[in-house]
Amino acid sequence: MASIQINTADPASLAQRALSHVRIIAKTGRGSTTPAEKQAANYVQAQLENLGITDVEQQPFSGERSLWLFVALVLGLALVGHAAYWLLQGPAGKIPAIIITVLVFGLSSYLIWGKFTLQDYPLQNLLPHGTSQNVIAKIIPAGKTQRRVVLVAHLDSHRAVFWFATDTLVRIFTPLAIVTIFGVFLAIPLYLLAAITGVQVFAWIGLFLAIFHFLGWFTGVTADLGPYSPGANDNASSVGTVLAIAERLKAQPLQKTEIWLAFTGCEETSGDGALAFIKNYGEQLKDAVFINFEMVGIGNAISYIREEGNISRYTIPPELEATIREVGQSFGMQSANGPMVGAATECSILLKHKYKAACIIAYRQGCKQLAEWHRLTDIPDHLELSSLERVQKFAWELLCHLDQ
Repeated sequence: MASIQINTADPASLAQRALSHVRIIAKTGRGSTTPAEKQAANYVQAQLENLGITDVEQQPFSGERSLWLFVALVLGLALVGHAAYWLLQGPAGKIPAIIITVLVFGLSSYLIWGKFTLQDYPLQNLLPHGTSQNVIAKIIPAGKTQRRVVLVAHLDSHRAVFWFATDTLVRIFTPLAIVTIFGVFLAIPLYLLAAITGVQVFAWIGLFLAIFHFLGWFTGVTADLGPYSPGANDNASSVGTVLAIAERLKAQPLQKTEIWLAFTGCEETSGDGALAFIKNYGEQLKDAVFINFEMVGIGNAISYIREEGNISRYTIPPELEATIREVGQSFGMQSANGPMVGAATECSILLKHKYKAACIIAYRQGCKQLAEWHRLTDIPDHLELSSLERVQKFAWELLCHLDQ
């Protein structure tokens, strides 16, 4: 690929380049910590080195293999809590049954809170881990470095779970996930009220929540039996886009801005790649601007995610939002918010740790569903050159604006 000549100032040519990268990266699914994820990292590193970028490295780290095992664990505990209330009162007595119910739901709630608010939590290190890696590179400016910008794109792809197979199922999944997760917290006061007041309607509402917890638990224990999504849009489109931007930057370096490229692993399971990156380099980048690219290969419009995060919410800094809106005005840039539960990007991690970060995503106007999100049909042939070109144009204008 390095021998192919392109016009590095032409977004259309760079979009073609990005798509050519996607066709190689997304030949197969790239699960977190898998050999396929490692192969994608090796490919990215080779492409950067072929561009003549000398400051390239792989950063190994230990990452979680599966998000769904965690889901199975916490919702399995929730089911134990339901069973304790309904089945232990006869043999053990009412007070022991409610104590066990509250303790089990309390543990499940604590684990969920720790995981989704990006805290350390008990049992974290007991979940299956494996070796993953980030690919990190730097492109120096033509003049003296006065600022830094980090371009982020994750390498791995998600399991193609049943709930993501169609837009209709995704529409069902979003509220289902919210009720399921918040239902773990809600079950505690419901069962306590039933035990204290004797009004069994509270217990029946708790039992109704058990239906959602069973569906979530069953999804968790079966999800890893299925294949990984090829991940063309999510997120090889972003990897290819950043590689194409790197090619342009190498030919046309900025004047004052040092560009860091961070291709991260384990985004789909826990964000361990982003955490490992800022653990090693965060001090150097405390004043940097992070631009995270997610699913940029399909759509006739682009947006930035203004607020996101599972349970805990994080908002991009106002000054960065103003810059993105200014540059994005000619692109019809719109803001979007992530759901309360079920989807978040690495920007959540960056924003939590007080970095200036924003996520750029492509979408179809009039459609609220993410294109090909976590699906087996997320293949390179479904990507749109017009979307990749639009993102190339915006990204370059944003970088030039930040370089002023």
